[in-house]
Amino acid sequence: MPRTSTFWPIILMLSMLPAMAARQEFGTTVLDGVYSEAQAARGQAAYRTSCVACHGDAGEGVSAPALAGDRFIERWREDTLVPIYGFIRERMPPRRAANAGALPDTDYLDILTHILNLNEYRSGEGELTADLLGSVTLVGRDGPRPVPDGAHVVAVGCLSLDAAGRWILSNSTEPVRTPSITTSTFAELEASSRRSLGSQVFRLVDMEAVFDFEPEEHEGHKIQAKGYIVRQPNAERIGLSALEMLDSSCEL
Repeated sequence: MPRTSTFWPIILMLSMLPAMAARQEFGTTVLDGVYSEAQAARGQAAYRTSCVACHGDAGEGVSAPALAGDRFIERWREDTLVPIYGFIRERMPPRRAANAGALPDTDYLDILTHILNLNEYRSGEGELTADLLGSVTLVGRDGPRPVPDGAHVVAVGCLSLDAAGRWILSNSTEPVRTPSITTSTFAELEASSRRSLGSQVFRLVDMEAVFDFEPEEHEGHKIQAKGYIVRQPNAERIGLSALEMLDSSCEL
């Protein structure tokens, strides 16, 4: 079965739109049974052919990272299945191998369901298809939680100065993962503009990385911040990669 190389980018783009609009509002998650037992069985067969030598029979990791367990889930959780599918489709088997990225797209989907099975996410009635990837969120076994330390996120809040004269994002929404590090689409900015403000506060660091944004001109404005989140008690912060003004007012 040939790879549908021209079809997948279209599916990827379309499937990401609803997730980018409101990633923090979880709908379907991997806890809901998003693949069938038959699909996971096919995935197990494909996994044993192409993956087991490096990742181990139980996904424990041999010469490559583990695909089962808390560390694996922590890397990918609170995001849709698009990034992990794209990663294994484009990079696995390793590029040094003769068959790097050469499997049919359906095999990669099946392998992904086997990985979900290895992590004890239950099966369901239907099969996981490419057009569903962007509407299914990978969460931990205990359900949705705040994004993990080090994740690249987007948050919306008020640009303010704290008592020490440091820039902060006050009245911030809960940060959610975003695939784009700097650029934002019109749809993403529109979705951020519609988001209600929250109650969190994040210090904004690496302001110099956003060289085209003058914070003094936007104090008190509603803004969208992107960057890498640092989870530290009483010192949560966002290492900035982008800032965008959404509104000149910042009313709750």
